[in-house]
Amino acid sequence: MIKPIALAALLALSAGADAQTRSGGLAGLLGGALPNVASASAGNAAGLLGYCVKNNVLSGANAATVLGNLTGKPGVATSDGFAAGQAGTLETGRGSALSLDALKGQAKTKICDLVLKRAKSFL
Repeated sequence: MIKPIALAALLALSAGADAQTRSGGLAGLLGGALPNVASASAGNAAGLLGYCVKNNVLSGANAATVLGNLTGKPGVATSDGFAAGQAGTLETGRGSALSLDALKGQAKTKICDLVLKRAKSFL
């Protein structure tokens, strides 16, 4: 019989592993802290998408099409968030930000993939 405390610990470990699996292991790549891509504005997502394409983290017609469609929306390309995104800064909300320049390899690729999904949500 499993004691209640041991059961709670097993469930917590299982939930943590499940969350990391769902995020593609990104939490582990970033030292346990997931950036809040869902807080990125349309402008910031578009700017970041441009950064990811320009730096060859994302390629292909899909990313370019989403970028073109999103920057064509009024106010997106002229927003402060867009300029920050083009510089590689993800605005994660409440004044927090993450520089993609500080990331390498899979972590940068995963963030750019998440940004592409976020950008699509504005279309």
